[in-house]
Amino acid sequence: MELVVVTHPDYFKGEGQLINALFDAGLQLLHLRKPENDELKFMTLMREINPVYYPLISIHQHHDLADLFLIRRLHYPEKLWKRTGEQKRTALFTKGFHLSRSIHEWGPPVDTAFLDYVFFGPVFNSLSKAGYNSIVDENFYLADIPGGLKVFALGGITADRIQELKRMNFDGAAVLGAIWNHPSAAAEELEKMRKAI
Repeated sequence: MELVVVTHPDYFKGEGQLINALFDAGLQLLHLRKPENDELKFMTLMREINPVYYPLISIHQHHDLADLFLIRRLHYPEKLWKRTGEQKRTALFTKGFHLSRSIHEWGPPVDTAFLDYVFFGPVFNSLSKAGYNSIVDENFYLADIPGGLKVFALGGITADRIQELKRMNFDGAAVLGAIWNHPSAAAEELEKMRKAI
């Protein structure tokens, strides 16, 4: 099972240093998600992150800046994926980009040819978004997954829920609130997650 950390949606002071500390502590994949879409803030944060970690970052916004920072991982929120045509996806795949996307209703995705993995959720009630509640029941089990596609659970994930995700047949967990709700304990929470996995 794999672990992904998704950034807090808002920029905050010291974020770059904290991201570096998480990578130093063993984080293998970070999803940089900043819906505010402020290019200057995005570039400032990227410059605070040690460039040695750029290959371990997937970006949700500012895909046009990927080459500037040697980023090869792009994530597509559900709406953006639907607006991105197959020709564009093929071009990105051909250029060596690793693509992922989010889905919020389970039905095995049909457009998986260029995807490494998908985020699916919320699996549990969100820790970071009020009213963002689980869309699955307690007996949920992932089945009929297209060959080779990995599915990562998203929403309300804590270390004590990792075993439940394994039972549900997820390949990994994408974590947000458990890490960022208490930034001073982020590295400690990451270690709990890694041990649970």
